[in-house]
Amino acid sequence: MSDTMIGRLGVLTGRGQGPAPVTEPEFASRLSQLAPRFGLELILFPPEGVAPDGSIPHGYVRTPSGWKECASPAPGVLYNRFFPADARERRAAGAALNALRGAVPLSRGLPDKWRVHRHLTASPAAELLPETHLYSGRGFALILAEREDGVFLKPAAGSQGRGVLRAVRLPGGGLRLAGRDAGNRSFVRDYADEAEGGDAVRRFTAGRPYLLQPCLPLCDSAGRPFDLRVLAQKDGRARWTVSGMAVRLGRPGTAASNLHGGGTAVPPEPFLAAEFGPGAAAAVLRDVREAAAGLPPLLEAGFGRLGELGLDFGIDPGGRIWLLEANSKPGRTVFRLTGDTEAERRAAENPLRYARCLLQSRRPAAFPRQ
Repeated sequence: MSDTMIGRLGVLTGRGQGPAPVTEPEFASRLSQLAPRFGLELILFPPEGVAPDGSIPHGYVRTPSGWKECASPAPGVLYNRFFPADARERRAAGAALNALRGAVPLSRGLPDKWRVHRHLTASPAAELLPETHLYSGRGFALILAEREDGVFLKPAAGSQGRGVLRAVRLPGGGLRLAGRDAGNRSFVRDYADEAEGGDAVRRFTAGRPYLLQPCLPLCDSAGRPFDLRVLAQKDGRARWTVSGMAVRLGRPGTAASNLHGGGTAVPPEPFLAAEFGPGAAAAVLRDVREAAAGLPPLLEAGFGRLGELGLDFGIDPGGRIWLLEANSKPGRTVFRLTGDTEAERRAAENPLRYARCLLQSRRPAAFPRQ
């Protein structure tokens, strides 16, 4: 850490809905507070705050008196924390990223879930993957007929639990659909006829690419869906490390455990010990750590350099772990909910450490504070 500014880190973010002008205001404030310790000037900006030459005429910095609008030259490293909600925002983000192509990305990101699945299927991580297909009406009917616990659908390009769906055949006929709509509102609907339910699934997916998987038994003893979120990040020497882990818990009867869908988070060790016993819980955590160490290099081999990953693991009643998802824009809220202050600290510091490493590798000249 240094008092000499070695470069600028730009954070592409959304516009805040409350008093803060940016999304993820707590994380943004933490980054702003810590950045000078790592020799970084930090500016946050929405896509429309980027000029065609990559400079930032409309950005924000955090000061002791609050958020302040400011302008900045083009950043040396770009940290993409923007989550587009619709086609217009995706176009705006694309234009901003094109203008910022001279900045080194902190992480290049992952493609859609189907491409990630196909890549990992041909790797040593294949044993971690649930059976997965691209959704089609015929495939849905065939797999549903074979699966007593039903099937699970998730959008290939979705995030934060939006648009997920679980379909289960009802005793005596019919179909129950439980999931979350595009606004992340939960719903449960019963259809007396299975064909009618299948038509509802087709309308729900609306022609978008969806992944289709058999439902795995991934609930705790109270019937709550849960998974284990692992945050893997590169440190100041560009080495992958595990910054923290947390169990995410959904409400009974819901389709997923995502925090955006009303879930919560608890520390992993006591939860897993209560569910599986101390010895089995320790073995599960060893398996998860081993998988979390191997997955980032495999994903980088297929999709280019990454800076951080959220890895979500399901754990079935036998203690077997399943990779449910790899997310290249992971959140940090789980560590605040679990009270893991050390993981919360590492989660904020490691992007800054890695940004400093990237800037130093380019050997930029030091520049004065503005």
